[in-house]
Amino acid sequence: MPEPLPGSDGRIPPIDPPPGCVNQLMWRLSRRLFTEHRRGPEGKCLNCRPFETYPCVVRQLGALGLATAMGQIHATADFPYHPTNRGNRW
Repeated sequence: MPEPLPGSDGRIPPIDPPPGCVNQLMWRLSRRLFTEHRRGPEGKCLNCRPFETYPCVVRQLGALGLATAMGQIHATADFPYHPTNRGNRW
């Protein structure tokens, strides 16, 4: 990410989107994912344990969503198609 995320210094990102947020709904949804999946005492995600170490995939998606909501990453980036998708976008 080009710039650190709000709250990347160990604090929880604010509920209300900060100034400069380009997608407020994405901010709120991503913040919820980001804050619900946090490190537990054993070093594993509290919501995913015992299966996932920290940071789990959901926490990483939350951080990606926060960056996208702030306009740091473009949501329309070209992602590779899955081989079983038969060329369909969705």
